[in-house]
Amino acid sequence: MPGPDLSSLHAAYRQAITEIRSRLPDNQIVDVLERYVAGGYDRDEAMDALGIDHLGTLYTAVAVYRIERPEPNPQEEERQAKMMRMLLDGEEVPAELRQPASWRIRH
Repeated sequence: MPGPDLSSLHAAYRQAITEIRSRLPDNQIVDVLERYVAGGYDRDEAMDALGIDHLGTLYTAVAVYRIERPEPNPQEEERQAKMMRMLLDGEEVPAELRQPASWRIRH
């Protein structure tokens, strides 16, 4: 896997990403970034995994490694919209709408 092009980055970001790359292989960095973008890691978990303490470095790494956002799930988008409408209308939200289907235990 060829590394990302860091030539157009501000020197501080270039140095930070170079430092990450000195500790982790690119495929491991990409794995962390993909998990972050897909929602498997929150930003703190991703930053811990990469050993960074500046949020801008995380955002810059996502951009330079060209991590694409996953396609939205239409059913999940509708569930969230319905839940928000109910909350804004002061209605009680049923349990099945409070969590995404992927979080529910299947029996």
